Amino acid sequence: MSGILLSCRRCGKQAYSSEVREGLCLDCRVDAALADLREEHLRLWRKRERYQARGANADSISPQVARLEDRMASRIADLVPEEKVALEQLKRTLEKARSSRYDIRSLR
Repeated sequence: MSGILLSCRRCGKQAYSSEVREGLCLDCRVDAALADLREEHLRLWRKRERYQARGANADSISPQVARLEDRMASRIADLVPEEKVALEQLKRTLEKARSSRYDIRSLR
């Protein structure tokens, strides 16, 4: 790919001008578009862990998580025109959401 390289104003990464919209690279646009769904993903996983700890039916949360991940995939498909790139974005987004479950929350 050739073109003009621009810096993303959020992360500073160099990206081709064809990938930059409103000063944001593709990764940052996807990240911003999925912020609310990642929060919901985290909430559902914590709910699932709470259910497991109390011996309740934690399997009932799995369909909710699956529907949420489908909504994430749909939003990414809307933002990313190429299917291969969209699949990579979805993979990174799900890894990020799943790893954030184990981050230590600050007490406020």
